[in-house]
Amino acid sequence: MRKPAEPSQLTATAWTALGFIAMQPRTGYDIKQATGHIVDTFWGVSYAQLYPQLKNLQALGLIEADAVTGPRGQTVWRITDEGRRVLFRWLGDPPTPPQLRDEALLKILFAEALSPEDLLPLIAAKRREFEGWLALNGGTSAVSLLLREYAVGQARAGLAWCDAAEKHITGT
Repeated sequence: MRKPAEPSQLTATAWTALGFIAMQPRTGYDIKQATGHIVDTFWGVSYAQLYPQLKNLQALGLIEADAVTGPRGQTVWRITDEGRRVLFRWLGDPPTPPQLRDEALLKILFAEALSPEDLLPLIAAKRREFEGWLALNGGTSAVSLLLREYAVGQARAGLAWCDAAEKHITGT
């Protein structure tokens, strides 16, 4: 008999996959597409992270292969009863504090040696990122709409920051 999975055994990518599979059976490709519509503004998931985590979830008995579909033989995953129990337990735990990881901000931190003209493209890249968030369309469920509103609020705050940063750098 398999030892029950502990939340500490799972990465954020694994939780993301498990949550999407709990909503409905999905392939890895389906999960990645869903994250692009809803999750990428606050939690990026790459294929390189996703597929090993699907195998881990399977090894832990939290998901199982439901079918193989398409010309490429994609596995459709479904959540197991144990997977649903573990997911519900995790949902009830307090979240860990967020940790912002943003390469553009890291570059800005170390860009003091640059001229203002050289620093402005970094700010412009952040502006394009935030503008992209405003164009995202997620699902239509109440929770998807709440997450979209969060992303819009973050984008608007980010754009205001870009405006202030540009003024500070240019002295205007």
